[in-house]
Amino acid sequence: MSTQLPSRTDVLIVGAGPCGLTTALSLQKHGCTDILVVDSHAAGDNTSRAIAVHAATLEAIDEFIPAQRIVDAGVKATEGRMWDGYRFQPWANFGALEGYTKFPFILFVPQHVTERVLGDVVKEQGIRVVRPAKVVDLVPNEQDPDVTNAIFEDGQVVQARYIVGADGTKSTVRSIAGISYLDPDGDDIADATLGVVADVTLNYAPSAPTEPLMVLASGAFSLCLPLPASSYAGRTVWRIAAGLPAGATPPHAPPTAYLQGLLDAYGPGALPPRARGSTQRLAITDTLWASRFVMASAAAATPFARLRGAGGVLLLVGDAAHRHPPTGGQGMNLGLRDAAFLGPVLAAHVRASATARGAQGVPRAQLDRGLADWAAARHARALKVIRTTKAMLARSSWKDELVWYWGVVPVNWVRVRNFGMWVLGVTGITARVVPWDLSGLKGR
Repeated sequence: MSTQLPSRTDVLIVGAGPCGLTTALSLQKHGCTDILVVDSHAAGDNTSRAIAVHAATLEAIDEFIPAQRIVDAGVKATEGRMWDGYRFQPWANFGALEGYTKFPFILFVPQHVTERVLGDVVKEQGIRVVRPAKVVDLVPNEQDPDVTNAIFEDGQVVQARYIVGADGTKSTVRSIAGISYLDPDGDDIADATLGVVADVTLNYAPSAPTEPLMVLASGAFSLCLPLPASSYAGRTVWRIAAGLPAGATPPHAPPTAYLQGLLDAYGPGALPPRARGSTQRLAITDTLWASRFVMASAAAATPFARLRGAGGVLLLVGDAAHRHPPTGGQGMNLGLRDAAFLGPVLAAHVRASATARGAQGVPRAQLDRGLADWAAARHARALKVIRTTKAMLARSSWKDELVWYWGVVPVNWVRVRNFGMWVLGVTGITARVVPWDLSGLKGR
């Protein structure tokens, strides 16, 4: 039986994941309270998915809810280790952010836990979330061009002045609006490499309980990250992720045997015993969840438009607006900041539009300037993150082999990369610069 939806709302948010919930909370904080959040699924996904939350994201969230509620549910990591194929290299020291942020660390917390914390606050604030409720079409309202009729699968119609698409890479809102979603460099998704992600238990810890480990292998890379025991009934669980060599095709739900092979070939299992600190094979004892992913990039042409060019306002946040490789743990963070920064701008537009409806001759372009500026800033930031994550992925996946130039000059780019990292490490540049880049504080 369908849930009865309201006939009207100022803002309809399509998608009740972290980005949709953050948009709602930021809007309410800034005085916009006529909000409806809908999602096509009956319940949120109960898998960990994105796990890294960076300082700039926590700072943005802390503007409208106590971000400490999320921090308390995760693992705080200030330092990590990187194996370059031969030795450990210095990595970022997030303690360098001390004094510049309340959150001088990377937080590892499962996405469903972040979503649950945000959802609890949404419920406390009285914001209405309706599940399942699937939007299938958006059409201009015949009586008011600034209103969009959202048509739902069960035939219900909600009239909304603003539609926010927080509905993922296959966004219905973006598709109906006709907004293109392409790799900004023209790369074909068919050429994208694949990766594997899984939450597992191991027979012994590959690193300290709060220390991420990155392994650079020939043509591939892997990560081993600690997850909060509180999310797994007190069990010590590790997130393993691997970017595979070009042409590798992992199964959709990789079994333990396949994951063990990756651990042995590209992960901490490939480290020599002296580096692992044990002669015992590093073995997966249980697989809690596993999936594969495509390391592709795309960006919407714009995260702000009007339906059919002249109708109601449409906005995109999170994966609906951009996607990119998971290197650096930037994806969910960028989306959450999209949503947090949209709140005050959209709330101001709601107020200005209400005032303008009682006036004459207020140009729409003038009303929309704030949203256009937000869209331009978030689009530019998305493009920068796409470029950065692509470059990180490329450097992490170089093959350890000689490449001959002009038939006479041999170059091993892995050795060049490793030497460059060593120089940056011993000079302290890595410890100082990387935390600012990854945390998002350098450019939110």
